[in-house]
This record gives sequence, C-alpha cells and structure tokens, in this order.
Amino acid sequence: MDADNGRVLTVPPAAASSVVVDGAAAPKTAEKPARRGPVAHIGQLTGIRAVAALWVLTFHFRPELLKAFGFLYPLVPVFNVGYLGVDLFFVLSGFILTLTHLDRMAENWGPKKMAGFLWLRLSRIWPVLFFMLLVWGAYHAFSVEANNDGRLQAALDPSRFLSHVFLVHAWSTAHHDWNPVDWSLSAEWLAYLVFTVLVVILARMLVHVSSRALLVTAGVLTVPMVVIGTGFQDGSDLLWNGDTIVAGIVPLRVLTEFFAGAVVALLVMRHGSTVKLPWFLKPTTILVAIVVVVYAVQRWDPAPRFRFDQDWRINGHLMWGSTETVVVVPLFLLLIGSLAVSRRDPATRLLASRVLVWGGKISFSLYMVHWLFLDLARKMIYSKLAIPEQLSGWQSWPFRTTVLVAIGLAVLSAHLVYRFVEEPCRRIMRTLLPSSMRV
Repeated sequence: MDADNGRVLTVPPAAASSVVVDGAAAPKTAEKPARRGPVAHIGQLTGIRAVAALWVLTFHFRPELLKAFGFLYPLVPVFNVGYLGVDLFFVLSGFILTLTHLDRMAENWGPKKMAGFLWLRLSRIWPVLFFMLLVWGAYHAFSVEANNDGRLQAALDPSRFLSHVFLVHAWSTAHHDWNPVDWSLSAEWLAYLVFTVLVVILARMLVHVSSRALLVTAGVLTVPMVVIGTGFQDGSDLLWNGDTIVAGIVPLRVLTEFFAGAVVALLVMRHGSTVKLPWFLKPTTILVAIVVVVYAVQRWDPAPRFRFDQDWRINGHLMWGSTETVVVVPLFLLLIGSLAVSRRDPATRLLASRVLVWGGKISFSLYMVHWLFLDLARKMIYSKLAIPEQLSGWQSWPFRTTVLVAIGLAVLSAHLVYRFVEEPCRRIMRTLLPSSMRV
C-alpha cells in the first residue's frame, strides 16, 4: 500500500488528446506527447484512499465490531472482503505513478532517473515502515518479557527484521510477522522496481497503441488474479491456502493490478480532459455496482470452500468472505479512471470532501498502525484482569468501549505518525537526492 497523500495529479487540457483521437491509433511517426506543465490536485483520488484504508481496518476489526454492535450485521458481506482494499490501493498506485512520472522518467531514461524515482518512492514508504518495525519490536520484546511467551521469539528473528528493512519479506511464502500488514509495501516495492524498467514500454504504448487496445490490455491484466482468486478458499485474503501463503501469489497480485492501473492512466492521459462519460461509467454508478456484486456473490456463493474447513459464524453470520468477489477488481479500474475525469458526480464530490481528503492523507499511516491497536484491544478484551468476567459479554459497554477506543487511537496515532514521521522524513529524504536525479 503506497502513499502519495495529498498529491494525486491529473492532466491539464493542453496535454489531452495529443496522440490519439476518437480511439484511432496514431501512426508510428506520431510525435511524442508534449511534456506536461503544472498539474492539479484531484481530491477524490485522495479521498478514495481513505475508503480503502477503512475497508481494510473494518475487515481486521470485524469480529469485534460485529460482536459489539449488532446493528452492523447488514454490512457483514462488505466487511468480510475488506482485504480487497489492498487491491484497490495497488490499482490506484499504478495509476498515480504513471500519471505523474511517465513523462519525466521516459525522457532521457537511464540509471539516474531510475535511482531517483526509487529514492523518492522510498522516501514515501520506508520511514513509516521502519518506525513501525521499531514499535513492533519493542512491543514484541515487552510481550516476551512480561508474558514469557516463547511463541514471540520467532517474531524477533533478526534475519526477518532485515528482510522487512530491505522490503523483500513478502517475496516468498514466509508468514506475516513483525507488522503483519506491511507485506503490501514489500509487494509495492517489487512493482516500483519493475516500473523503472517498463516505464519506457508504457511511454511507447501511449504513443503507438490505440485506445481500444489499451482498454483490452488493462482488462487482460486483471484476468489472472480473477481466475486464480476464484479458486481460493473463502476467507483466504487472496493469499492463503490453509495456513500457507500460496507461492507466487504476491508478485502476481501486485504486478497485474499495478500495471492495469498504469494502462488506465495512459487512457486518462490521452482523453482525460475531453471525455464525456455515459451514466453507467460515472463513479457513483460504478461504486453501486461494486457493492451490488459484493453482496450478490456472497449471497449466492457458487462454490463455498471455508478456510481450514471451519464454518466460522458470529450470531449466524458467516465471517469468511467469498473469494469470488475478486471479480470486482476490473471495476476498480473503471472506478479510478472515472474518478480522475469526473468533477460533478455525487461520489466525486463526497470523496473530495475535506474529511475524506484528510483521511486519504493519513491513510498510509492508518494502514500501518491499526493492527497494533487491534492486537492490544484483543489482549484487553480477552483478559479477565482487564475486563472482569461479569462484564465481558459481547454486548457489554466495556467491550464496546474497548473496541471504539482502539479504533479511535488508531486514527489519532495515524494522524500523529503522518505529521511527525511520514511527512518530515519524506521531506528530509527528498533533500538528500541530488537535483540531477530528481524525477
């Protein structure tokens, strides 16, 4: 999960339709699109980050939320597939980075441009990752000391710590450890490395490939993950086979979705300022379609296959999300592209609201910190010392309060980490990069 908080960009009118008109392929002698000038902030693409981060958070907190607040049961199908928020981030990341870096990286492409791009990406994700590794290390060490929990010794393995530091920990089938959610940063780092090489191909596609072919390419890139994902066990998070991460699934998931988003960005760069979307391609319509598909697939799951063969229910509500809902990933492409070119749609206005734009800015930090507070909450909830047995019923106010406080502290901590770790460290790292290497 990447973080370009508050700096999502769009194409100005002057750069639009400079290569292909009405979907026709430009001749091979077509001139290179003009270098883009100053670009504008798109609040709705920052706001959608808040939605994706909250989707992941509610997915992880869903057992506690549903046990504490019964009125949330109608949202079970949405909560159960909150892991798809990560897929939404992968698509969005490929879209944004292509939109903002394609011109400058493809021009005079070489080692300096590649290294500069990668350093700028590190400045965005690495400080928070490293900070949270230190926090989790201290937390695990305290747990080992205080609880004499030998199971945590494995989590303090120095080699695994270093694999996190170098962002390669998710490239294998090792279990999630230290900060369990930062596997997606390792996945994105892989996508960044590949992007530095394929950016030249993307630039040539913008000039020489027709819009119809680009649209087909984006769709084809989503096929492998959809096909493979539908064969997973329900509740697998699109990663697991039982208690084992499926070999190769992380690279497949991030690279296909990231570059599908990149191809959609090419379409927006080509037609973004002039396109007139029909009603069925408006952001509100696509959002409704995503929700309908999520509910419909889980209501009529074509092949129920429970993870661990466990029929996990809370008050009769199944907690395993149907992996067939991965079919919404192509709709994510339509959603991001539609949001980028829509201004007056109700969903666009909502996502561009001040609260959601703020949420988008802290979304990366929220993603990185929320599991710590979930772990703390669960230890308090299930500790008879913290919550006496006579008060520990699922509907008790102590239980509800603990859940709400944990989520509230996660949001507050995310804001503080964004303000005092993420942004200051990003600025410092950017100043260390020579101007000749800046993208």
